[in-house]
Amino acid sequence: MVIVEKRYAQALFNTAKTKDESNTFNNALSDISKLFSSNLQFKKILLDPRLTSNIKLNIVKEIFPEHSNKTFVSFIGLLLDKNRINIIEGVSEEYNRLTALVNNELNIKIISAGTLNETEINGITNKYKKIYNAGKINYELKVDENLLGGVKVIVGNKIYDGSLRTQLKNML
Repeated sequence: MVIVEKRYAQALFNTAKTKDESNTFNNALSDISKLFSSNLQFKKILLDPRLTSNIKLNIVKEIFPEHSNKTFVSFIGLLLDKNRINIIEGVSEEYNRLTALVNNELNIKIISAGTLNETEINGITNKYKKIYNAGKINYELKVDENLLGGVKVIVGNKIYDGSLRTQLKNML
């Protein structure tokens, strides 16, 4: 993650006065980031140099009226003014990490060769909950057909590779 993204996320996180406000900002960043990454037209509008920052900010406020917190709107305005809106996804990821840290939550990604059942998911999440002494686990599931079997678990920048391919490589 780029250091600039971390600094912007930390700055917004530091301005949140309460835990509720911190979670509100996290949700707002996530919503805008998801639309930015999934909607090409929205992305083009926010990156268009012909439009002023105020016009872009008004568009964001129009699309997301539920995220009208003055501090948050000012933050988005700052990103637009500094032509840094293109880092919104990284800022959102880092802010999510900071919020999870404060809330004693752990965000993990579970990558498996096939669909996992509830028992398998609970086993994996309970294991990492104990390892990291987390109060709560938030997980994202992903199926990767390139895996022969087993799972990979990503926690932050650490990858725990329990895939069959890796186990076979380690045996040689």
